[in-house]
Amino acid sequence: MSARLGVVSVVQAMIYDLRSRIFDGEIPPGTPLGEVDMAAHYGVARPTAKAALENLVASGLLTRNAHQSARVTVLDSADARDIYQTRAIIEAEAVRLLASTGHVPQAAHEANAQITALADASPAQIIEPDLKFHAALVNALDSARTSAIYAQLSDEIRLCMTHVQDATLLSTENIAAEHQRLLDQINSRDAQGAASTLADHLGRASKKLEAHLDLIQQNGK
Repeated sequence: MSARLGVVSVVQAMIYDLRSRIFDGEIPPGTPLGEVDMAAHYGVARPTAKAALENLVASGLLTRNAHQSARVTVLDSADARDIYQTRAIIEAEAVRLLASTGHVPQAAHEANAQITALADASPAQIIEPDLKFHAALVNALDSARTSAIYAQLSDEIRLCMTHVQDATLLSTENIAAEHQRLLDQINSRDAQGAASTLADHLGRASKKLEAHLDLIQQNGK
């Protein structure tokens, strides 16, 4: 049993390190990550490397085609549109339900306070509290299944946010203000207004990211 737990620990450590390197831009989109190379790099057995890579494929951070090594996912505008649309479906229902009772999650307040305090910081620094803000809205429903479904999107959402903040497509001040407006509408039980604010908030980010990714693709040709 202890040997099995050890293997799981190594796999998780490898997953954590690869995720960090991908989000930090150390491993750029499109980079191949072969099982043999990754096993050698981390000094682990090939099955361990394979398990870590398969986990990242499942989370959307890596893409693997038949008979090819996994590669760091390259997002295009269609990917961004689908990711934002999917999260919008989940989050819109969450804010409607929260507004029906006027329940504002404390975790969302705290996350937005962190974003506000980072107004003069690097845009990349707000990614974590921004993720926490939106996850807090979903998790406040106290639905293990809904939270699990949303969590499956978390790496792809973070990947989108990384692109948005790296390119400074949205200002920290505007993000914090829109978040606060959303929380105020939930507090006043304005379900329709809250859903509309959320749709505008996510829709604006999606459109800017789509245009940015299209430009990258065009310049790459």
